[in-house]
Amino acid sequence: MGFKSSIRYLRVISALLKSNFFKRRSPVIAILGVTNRCNLSCWYCYGEHPYRSRCCDFSTGELLEIVRVMRQLGTQLLQLQGGEPLLREDLGIVIDEAHRFGMACDMVTNGTLVLKKTDIVRRLDRICISLDGRPGLNDANRGEGAYGRALEGIEFACSRGLAVRLSAVLTDKTVVEDIDWLIGLARSHKITVNFSPPFYFCPQFSRDKITPHLVPDAKLKILLRHIIYRKIEKAPIQFSLASYGLALNWPFTYGKCTATRRELPAGVVYPKCYHGDRVVFIDSDGSVYPCCNFWGRARGNIHADGVKAAVENLGRDSCGACYIPAYIDRNLILGLNFNACRNYVKYIIRGQI
Repeated sequence: MGFKSSIRYLRVISALLKSNFFKRRSPVIAILGVTNRCNLSCWYCYGEHPYRSRCCDFSTGELLEIVRVMRQLGTQLLQLQGGEPLLREDLGIVIDEAHRFGMACDMVTNGTLVLKKTDIVRRLDRICISLDGRPGLNDANRGEGAYGRALEGIEFACSRGLAVRLSAVLTDKTVVEDIDWLIGLARSHKITVNFSPPFYFCPQFSRDKITPHLVPDAKLKILLRHIIYRKIEKAPIQFSLASYGLALNWPFTYGKCTATRRELPAGVVYPKCYHGDRVVFIDSDGSVYPCCNFWGRARGNIHADGVKAAVENLGRDSCGACYIPAYIDRNLILGLNFNACRNYVKYIIRGQI
């Protein structure tokens, strides 16, 4: 990570510390869907991007306005998502605007277009590339040839010294050999990998074509135990041991993806949820969510309400816990959990996330 990127991430940490100390509600982290389009058709996609033909993308001006208003509200880390964000031709303008405001800029991409958009990728502070496992599994999930093109994208990003992490979706077709394969790939490129199950969501664009997908409880526990075992072995797995432990010990069936504090059994403790308070998700159709567990149940829309009002009125409907490792880990970090913060800082210093 370069000097300027380091300064930007120091601002992120400073903003989080200030919002915690003053107990101030501030969207320090904004996840922005910049397009409804995608060049792949992942069958488990909670965004239902293969079926969003009626959705219009934000204009360049709208994206710049979102960046401006979110910075006014306190955002210091902007993560660009899709669809596939690299399908947009104007992302360089958006990234430059975020940097002009001193914001760190991250991107989640399927990696298949990285070599065609190197000018955009070079501008990023860090990048997350989706890869689900060995070539056969990945391409069964994402489409033929997706693995090879994503690998080329990973190698390019690594060769430019960009902080890279891999993100894998755990499905009922995932086996421990796929987990080990990804760990080996991450280790060979000196980067990290994270693992999370698919989201259980409420379809809104394709009710007759797609249904939420769950990994059977017993299968998901096998995969989570193996991830924990490899993490203990010092494998370059991004999320903390605590996050995977809490996911493994979810006190309900995995068919129940969220819970209120009152629903948690006595003695079961999950970290305080900061989504909606410190973290905001703006979908590419303008819908605003605290996190993807609320997909299909938007808490406002910036086209109708304006950016500021939609974000400031965001709530969680008393949701207090879930089993998604990415969200658990983020909540642990935002709550200043020592081990989770140490895990995160370790990889930041190494330039591996």
